[in-house]
This record gives sequence, structure tokens and C-alpha cells, in this order.
Amino acid sequence: MNEWLKISGMMIGAILFFGSALTVGAESEPSLPQGPHRDVVEENCTACHSAAIILQNRMNRKRWDETITWMQNQQGLGDLSLNTRNQILDYLETVRGMASPAGEPPANTHRMYEYGYPPNPL
Repeated sequence: MNEWLKISGMMIGAILFFGSALTVGAESEPSLPQGPHRDVVEENCTACHSAAIILQNRMNRKRWDETITWMQNQQGLGDLSLNTRNQILDYLETVRGMASPAGEPPANTHRMYEYGYPPNPL
């Protein structure tokens, strides 16, 4: 009986420890800013990648549209209705367009950062 209590206590402790570690990681994940059609972007975009990849990019509407097409052709993004695509583009143009909000550095337009992926440090 004593051995069973010991094992149960260790299992509960491990569950609490690892459960809290997962929660901490989830809280540190950046989230998309509020804006019209944010829910459409979360539903269609963050199913495949995190919000962080969106937040590290700034593009005009045309470049966002080209990026969506690239994701469909190269990365397995499925078809989007014209309405859904326009809602995504409306959100991205408003929240992550080329116009920088006050206090944020201007967008990097260097070709190397075409999709916003930083160079490999290795």
C-alpha cells in the first residue's frame, strides 16, 4: 500500500510538472493582433504554422497574395474561397502591411527576406 502511494504521488507530481511546463510554453507563443477577420486567419493559417511566422513579416497586399499562392503550390495549403482569401488578405494588409505602426521599425524589403525567414546562423 505504501509503495502504491509513493508511485501515485510521483505520477501526480510528474503530471503537474509537465502540464505546467506545457502551459508556460503555450503562453509564450505570440498571438495575432486584434483586427477584422483575425479568426479566419487563425483558422486557415495557424493550422500549419505559428503566428510568429506571420508576425515576423510585413508585405503589401500583392506580396501577401503571392505568398498564399506559393503556400498553395509548394506547401500544401488547400484551396480557399475567394471570400476567405480576401478576408485573410484584408487582415494581413491591415495588421502586417507595409505601413508600420508607431514604434515599430520599417519593413525589411531586402530580397533575402522575401518570406521573412532569417538566415541560418550555422
